[in-house]
Amino acid sequence: MGKTWVLDTETKGTGANMVPLEKVQAKPEPRRRKAARRPATAPEEQVHTRAPKQAREPKTSSTPLPAGHVRKKGTGEIGRVQSVDAKAGTASVRWLKRGGTSTVPLTAISRR
Repeated sequence: MGKTWVLDTETKGTGANMVPLEKVQAKPEPRRRKAARRPATAPEEQVHTRAPKQAREPKTSSTPLPAGHVRKKGTGEIGRVQSVDAKAGTASVRWLKRGGTSTVPLTAISRR
């Protein structure tokens, strides 16, 4: 008489294999691993080695900007000031990289 084959779906991934029925029945049950336990430490014994995160300023070039130019604080993009509206607290800037003009708050640009 021929062997009886069954579909073994206990494999990882997308595939399954056809195996003889005897092989599936003879499989021992998988062993369960015991998790390694760390000794409990009291909260006063724990030491924090990292300093709290601090706000970082974007990297700027070491050379000063030419007269009439500003740098965007968020991205570091350089532009030439066309006009300043002190009452509204905005400046009209022509950006050198993309060539477009935009109105930005004075707090978003710097001379550094």
